[in-house]
Amino acid sequence: MTRKEFQEFIAKGKMILDGATGSNLQKRGMPTGVCPEEWILEHPDVLVGLQREYIEAGSDVLYAPTFSGNRIKLEEYGLADQIGEMNRKLAGLSFEAIRQADTDRQVLVAGDITMTGQQLYPVGNLPFEELVDIYKEQIGYLVEAGVDFIVVETMMSLQECRAAVLAVKEASELPVMVTLTFAEDGRTLFGTNPETAALVMTAMGVDAIGVNCSTGPDKMVSVIEKMGRYTALPIVAKPNAGLPQLVDGETVYDMGPETFAEEMCVLAEAGADVLGGCCGTTPEHIEKLVKRLEEKGIRKAMKYPERKGKVVRRALSTERNVLPIELDGAFKVIGERINPTGKKALQAQLREGSLELVGEMAEAQVEAGAAILDVNMGTNGIDEKEMMWKVVNELTLLTDTPLSIDSSYVEVIEAALRIYPGRALINSISMEQEKMRRLLPIAQKYGAMFILLPLSDEGLPKDIQEKKDIIHTVLKAAAEYGLTPEDVIVDGLVATIGANKMAAVETLETIRYCKHELGVATACGLSNISFGLPERAFVNSNFMAMAIMNGLTMAIANPSQDLLMHAVYASDLLMNKPDADLRYIERVNEHKLTMVSGEVDSQSLKTSVSSGSKASAAIPEDKQGDEIFEAVVKGKKQRAQKLVEQAVKDGKDPQKLIDESLIPGIIHVGELYEKQIYYLPQLISSAETMEASIDYLEPILAEKRSGESLGTIVIATVEHDIHDIGKNLVGLMLKNYGYHVVDLGKDVPAETIIEAAIKEKADIIGLSALMTTTMMEMKKVVDMVHEQNLSCKVLIGGAVITQSFADEIGADGYGEDAQDTVNVVGRLLGRTE
Repeated sequence: MTRKEFQEFIAKGKMILDGATGSNLQKRGMPTGVCPEEWILEHPDVLVGLQREYIEAGSDVLYAPTFSGNRIKLEEYGLADQIGEMNRKLAGLSFEAIRQADTDRQVLVAGDITMTGQQLYPVGNLPFEELVDIYKEQIGYLVEAGVDFIVVETMMSLQECRAAVLAVKEASELPVMVTLTFAEDGRTLFGTNPETAALVMTAMGVDAIGVNCSTGPDKMVSVIEKMGRYTALPIVAKPNAGLPQLVDGETVYDMGPETFAEEMCVLAEAGADVLGGCCGTTPEHIEKLVKRLEEKGIRKAMKYPERKGKVVRRALSTERNVLPIELDGAFKVIGERINPTGKKALQAQLREGSLELVGEMAEAQVEAGAAILDVNMGTNGIDEKEMMWKVVNELTLLTDTPLSIDSSYVEVIEAALRIYPGRALINSISMEQEKMRRLLPIAQKYGAMFILLPLSDEGLPKDIQEKKDIIHTVLKAAAEYGLTPEDVIVDGLVATIGANKMAAVETLETIRYCKHELGVATACGLSNISFGLPERAFVNSNFMAMAIMNGLTMAIANPSQDLLMHAVYASDLLMNKPDADLRYIERVNEHKLTMVSGEVDSQSLKTSVSSGSKASAAIPEDKQGDEIFEAVVKGKKQRAQKLVEQAVKDGKDPQKLIDESLIPGIIHVGELYEKQIYYLPQLISSAETMEASIDYLEPILAEKRSGESLGTIVIATVEHDIHDIGKNLVGLMLKNYGYHVVDLGKDVPAETIIEAAIKEKADIIGLSALMTTTMMEMKKVVDMVHEQNLSCKVLIGGAVITQSFADEIGADGYGEDAQDTVNVVGRLLGRTE
């Protein structure tokens, strides 16, 4: 099926997907703990019968039962060598269901893929390219089987979505549909919000984007509406049948077919164009849905064509948040400091492989007001491509500020864009034919915006008309790759006023023309205008104000220059931009210029990153200056280790380092996580930083103490569940607080957990589950603890677990997240109130 055919199929009316597979197969005899794909192949009639019922209920699409048919998942059952045969046969069963249904309707088969369960670098150890190859392998077999399109579902990581989409694009020409899973806070486990997911996936060229699993339809309306602001593509809604509950020892969902259908109509009216069901839904749910849509007359009320032209596309993003770029919105500064040109200290560190100064520059620029960070690694003595790759990974963890990728080499730009987990900016693409030919398809492939530099193979334009002609030529070439004017930011190409007296006038005309006649955003490298002149800051700031008046959208500049930044905020204020008055007052109150005899002190104009405060807004006032605390909060593992080692050499008490810096640091990280200032990647990074420092101090402390811990905790992911991100993080946190943690791993039988608890004389058993199908394994452990009269407490947690479920099965405690789990452990052991 082509992309055009896919869109035409949806445009016929609301496309109806099937419902749950796993929960229905369990009702029909599939035991827990088996490999679902293997069991289906051993009982093909059960799957075919279920999918026939979905067709009869009105489903237009069947998900082939290949959900966890990737190499990593199958390897856990010793079946990786059968991956090709299994995927082809599993997809074939869906085609057999269509044949047996003998329907006149066209029913499509989607090749279904999902997360591997392993974490990508730099959060985990799985290389990005390896994940792309893993997905490519499975997709190749699905293509051989003849699936109509690929669906990437139940995704919690935007970066893994990107890997899967790239794999689809590089291994086939099939359409691809992506759905993520959002928690009650409106974000994925890794902190991505719906707007960001919609923007990034749309820019990368998927064919439909949406949400599945996680909640019932009544909780999905806001997610659908938020996505609709950032995509004109069909939006998918495939919710659960409400929330899971424990009834007579079985997990059931609380939303019946009638209620489900009614709530799904609300989603359809909110903008969902592709509808189906996830966990707990049955063929009857789908049948009632189809009937209710037709009764309400909204089956053919397509919303996504109406969104075209109304959605936000001119925007960059990180993995977690969107940065809209509005022609009449707040002016934005692209921080220029992460560039080794003329910076001997940075050059030296890069040659040594150290990224410490890069991190400091990033933090200082963001603190000073940079909305975007330009990253250039061009210097002698290093592998620029490798260093760019390292820096992008580092900054991804360190800051939630979008990046501008700046290099003279196409391969360096592509290497950075490939691993960047959001929507980046390319700096830049000109009309130099060879680079334009290579870079435009790269911008399209990775969904990047780009700065259009009005140069050609002949060099600088000779006049303003030639500059305009170049702009039009590049815009036209970009359009051939599906890139719109909203994907482009034109560089005003600032010349030096000392060499060309018309430099400012010509740049201002370029800016005015782009905004008011082309509707295109603009940028400029500000400092060129004043080159060779005295007191350059005054020229720069005045030119900035004039450029903003003419419509300049952003500038590449040093945000630590207060006079310049004050001029930016003052210009927005004078032009009556939204909330500019409050932003101006806040800015000048935080960054006051020194006055001498009624004039600005020239020394205050010479501020730089090195003189800026190292303390980020994330560091509380009473801890500013505690470098170990700061290193933990910012997840700087190498720096923390160096600081701790030096502190010990200087005679500092190791226990005080833990009590006064390391533990307070991780506590603060937990608080930032609870406030949604930090998200899972930062939490993991800080926890690993803490662990590395503790590992260094532990042997020293062991010599000074008896070896007693605060308590012994046995933790495990329950049997048949192979997800362990949360469990691993909890283990790290508990170790760092001084508890003795025995981690049994994942997919651990109840008997093994009890045996370990007895052997280790555990004070607490900690259980994790991420799937509704494995929740009841927790009850087995609780029951065995009671039956054997063990003194240990049972604490449970995981994405699908609630306090009410903990109460129902008799668990002693419930941990909502890693930090909360530490607090609950303290209460259970009587160490905290």
